[in-house]
Amino acid sequence: MALLMFFAITFTPMLHGAPRVTACVPAIYVFGDSLADVGNNNHLEVAEINKANFPHNGVDFPDRVSTGRFSNGYNGIDFIAKKLGFERSPPPYLSLTNVTQMLIGVNFASGGSGVLDTTGPGTITFSAQIAYFRNVSRALAEQMGDELAKTRLSESLFLISTANNDMFAYYYATGAKNTTSNDHFISSLVDKFENHLQSLYQLGGRRFWIAGAGKIGCIPFLRSRSTSGGCVEELNEMARRFNEVAMPRLNQLSLQLEGMKYSYTNYYDSKMALKMTPGALRFKELTSACCGGGKYNGASQCTLNASYCSNRDEHYFWDWFHPTQAAYKLVAQVAYNGTKGISTP
Repeated sequence: MALLMFFAITFTPMLHGAPRVTACVPAIYVFGDSLADVGNNNHLEVAEINKANFPHNGVDFPDRVSTGRFSNGYNGIDFIAKKLGFERSPPPYLSLTNVTQMLIGVNFASGGSGVLDTTGPGTITFSAQIAYFRNVSRALAEQMGDELAKTRLSESLFLISTANNDMFAYYYATGAKNTTSNDHFISSLVDKFENHLQSLYQLGGRRFWIAGAGKIGCIPFLRSRSTSGGCVEELNEMARRFNEVAMPRLNQLSLQLEGMKYSYTNYYDSKMALKMTPGALRFKELTSACCGGGKYNGASQCTLNASYCSNRDEHYFWDWFHPTQAAYKLVAQVAYNGTKGISTP
């Protein structure tokens, strides 16, 4: 299902203090990891690998600001927000100072986090992100009343991008060589993910967009550590299995929970996405990062001392883990348009 098919009418906020926008939804609530983080980790004491509030990150953002996005500019959440009619994506939760800032939504995502509480020590776990959202929902109810807040949340869009870091952590802990153990882990991971979705539903969420797992074994970081420069197929297989298990679970969940609607974008077949999406052919470099160091520019982090490419719009990867602004834009386009064979249902 395309995101645009969720919404038949536009929404113009009429609340006192609300930003004057005409959008498809009243608000966007974002949960997940570094692919969705817009600055929450700036406020945390976490390892530098889980921060991006320093150059060269943001080199293509307005005024070249390093906002905490793991990108040379905007990320996918920004582009989805713009496509839905917002001037900007919602602010990071840890930067909020008043309730008015919550009216177009809130971003709870934290780089390095995962579905499991054990993933990404020091980051905002998915459980903690949901707890923060509970605070926001209470604040909205206090400001506008229970019924109006309930309606607002039911019409809002919940964006979720997570699980990649859980699979990375599992791979580095076990080597992911045993298929039976891998399948058990993926099943338990989807169980926990499903529990989180149910929690968000109980707190008022009804409309969900979920980013599926891509070929995480092919990021520059892993290629740089391979003698052949190839992908880590054990991780790719885990990502494929995650999508395979998650999609029917979500369908079943939507049948059980009244009013739940969802769109799941399966980014695993990235080549299909590139072939089927207008403008995607401009990517001339699909393996090496634009910014970093060493083999494939994936051996070290993109920092002020690292070199970075001039043809950033032709690179799919910005740094050793994350896409460029141009690639994020493609990701948003695929999600919004509901590219056949990639987005379900």
